[in-house]
Amino acid sequence: MASPRIIWPAKGTSESGCDALIVVPPPSPSDTNPPLGPAILATVAARSGFRVDVLDLNVLLLRRFDNGASSLGRTLGDHGKDRSVVAAAAQWLFAHTGLRDTPPLHLPDTADPVAGMHYPVSAVDAAVTAVANEPEPWRDWVEQQLRSCCDRPPTAVGVSLMGPSQVFVGLLVLRVVKEIWPGTTTILGGSHVTLLREEMRQNARLGEVADLVLAGHCEDEFVGALARLSPRAIRQPLVQVHPRADAPFEYIPTFSERQLAHYHRERLTLPVQFTRGCSYGRCTFCTYPVVEPQTTAFAAQGARMTVDALVQAYGVRRFSLKDSLFTAPMLRAYAHALLAEPVAGIQWSATTKANRALISLAPLLADSGLATVEIGVETINATGQRIFDKRADPAMLQEVILALAEQGITVVTNLIFGFPGEREQDAQAQLEWFLRLRTAAPAGRVDCSLNMLEMVRGAPMVAHPPPGVELAGVAPWAFSYAWNAPAWRRDFAAGLEWVERAPLPG
Repeated sequence: MASPRIIWPAKGTSESGCDALIVVPPPSPSDTNPPLGPAILATVAARSGFRVDVLDLNVLLLRRFDNGASSLGRTLGDHGKDRSVVAAAAQWLFAHTGLRDTPPLHLPDTADPVAGMHYPVSAVDAAVTAVANEPEPWRDWVEQQLRSCCDRPPTAVGVSLMGPSQVFVGLLVLRVVKEIWPGTTTILGGSHVTLLREEMRQNARLGEVADLVLAGHCEDEFVGALARLSPRAIRQPLVQVHPRADAPFEYIPTFSERQLAHYHRERLTLPVQFTRGCSYGRCTFCTYPVVEPQTTAFAAQGARMTVDALVQAYGVRRFSLKDSLFTAPMLRAYAHALLAEPVAGIQWSATTKANRALISLAPLLADSGLATVEIGVETINATGQRIFDKRADPAMLQEVILALAEQGITVVTNLIFGFPGEREQDAQAQLEWFLRLRTAAPAGRVDCSLNMLEMVRGAPMVAHPPPGVELAGVAPWAFSYAWNAPAWRRDFAAGLEWVERAPLPG
């Protein structure tokens, strides 16, 4: 594996002299992690001589709601955030879309219609048009931020959609770009666009919002589009950038100092990804096999070299691994690589599947700087485990979580409630199991992500619904279907939100 390298702008290049701009619409679930996908596009484009800048509208909006009182918590990664700030920014955004009084379409039982974009295309278009024609609160702000990034019209402006809650501002950005820079090519991409591929083929009005729609990991296509559209010669030839199936995934994200300056330095965590795809890939509720269908190999030494390069480039020592599943052998190999020549102060987070091997690995992982591990428990209910195709002994799950927590590692426990046929008392029993587990662990070391089951595009559970499940439909821009869910779910979901937002003890 070649030594990682950061591609910097050529000397004399203006910060605003970019070939392409990637816009990250709000809201995003974190105020500590810059988005990874646009930073990877910036790296790959730079290898072919193009400068790509990132306009992080999400963090700019978050700063409006930041009173400076945020403290550094123990949780690292997507869940290590100021939840009150993130929630306040999202609620303000949803309240200023003009959609609250619009009747939703195919609304799931526990969903926020605006956050999930559960509306007809015509309603969304009308709301975007209305705010685009008024200076406040959106139009002038979006235009000002776009112009501040580019002193000339860029060749292309891309919008990265990672979920339905970003659709409204994303569509507004595309509209404003065409008004202020008519000759600029607009591009729509991101994981949410990947899930909407079939919808976009069937509903032309979705694809018409941008000049070009790129689904999946589209680095080659993005750079190829810049090569075709750019009015200037490329400074170096295009190279093949997709890793082979047997090659390590080795892109290094490129961030601008302007973007990072909007994040609190003491809380800033850089996202990295060392593999693609999920080696388990069987969870019936999950969309990873659609978004990242091909798995790539893990190269521990290459991962260590990436960390070294990023520490040298940005001085940041906190990293959030975005790999969908970092297995126990991968965790072991990465920990040994980090400890071979220790770099002071490294902290990292990862997502894994519960495995008894993690118990004996816990001291090693803690020594290497593992600060947070997210574990997809999903459910301790035997029926639910069968429906999800993810079986695990609850006693083993508890033993693994406590062993990690006792080593000073914060464990984010993912739990899903409200599956087909589940009774409210079963869901309550699972919640009480978690609350007992949190009490048994060292104070503040067991965090949570508590969710009601969603029927989502691309998931095997939607393609082949469990017995008794009736899908009522999905709105064009939405992620999840309305279905005949158990009636108790709505009130129960409100209780989960309260538990999730409560401050961790200690």
